[in-house]
Amino acid sequence: MWDWSGRAPAAVFDLHGQTVIEAAANAERFLRAQARARPGAVVRLVTGRGKSGGGAPIRTRVRSLLRGLKDERRGVKDFVLEESEGSYLVLLSE
Repeated sequence: MWDWSGRAPAAVFDLHGQTVIEAAANAERFLRAQARARPGAVVRLVTGRGKSGGGAPIRTRVRSLLRGLKDERRGVKDFVLEESEGSYLVLLSE
């Protein structure tokens, strides 16, 4: 597979300020809508890195969501945690 992670994201969704449950539901809704509107595009999900010492519950929950959607082939072809560890780049299915 080619290196798609260098492509500029077609859309960005910031999950800051949401609860873990809200963030997971809104991220899934965003990904499904983007997969329909922009098949094969790259999008960014901004999760934040978590509070010092407190972990990153949104990032962890979103990673589980992305794995599930990828495994089930439901809109997500691949994903990577960006270098800053505060966001994911997601390659949408075609």
